[in-house]
Amino acid sequence: MQPIILAATQITPRVVFDTNGNLFLQGRSLTTDVIAFFQPLIEWAAELTTPSVCFTLELDYLSTASSKMLLQLLQVLENNSNIDDFNVIWRFEEDDEDILVKGQIYGERLKKARFQFSEFVVT
Repeated sequence: MQPIILAATQITPRVVFDTNGNLFLQGRSLTTDVIAFFQPLIEWAAELTTPSVCFTLELDYLSTASSKMLLQLLQVLENNSNIDDFNVIWRFEEDDEDILVKGQIYGERLKKARFQFSEFVVT
C-alpha cells in the first residue's frame, strides 16, 4: 500500500493519505465526477491496516455529491476492522455554518469516530 498525495485543483481538494493513519483533505470539492475522485480514496481506506487514524478535514466548499461521497469514505474508515482509534478533526472557515453543520451531521451518524471541531481564519 502506497500513500496517496494529490495536489489541490480548482475543483478538488488537496489529499494526503499516509499509511501511518494521518489523513488530510483540504480545499474545495465540487468536481462533477465525484466517483472518479473519491472511489480510489474509499478503496484505499478499506485496505488501511493501521490501528489509529487521525483524519483532518479543512474544507471551504463541499458540493452535495461530494458530501455524499465523503460520508461514504468516513463510513468505510469507521467500518474498517483494523482501525480501533478513529479521530476526525473538522476544521471550518470562521463563520462557515454550512460546513460546520455538515461535520456535525457526520459526527452524529458515525459511532466510532470522535470529532473535534475548530475554526480557522482565512488570511
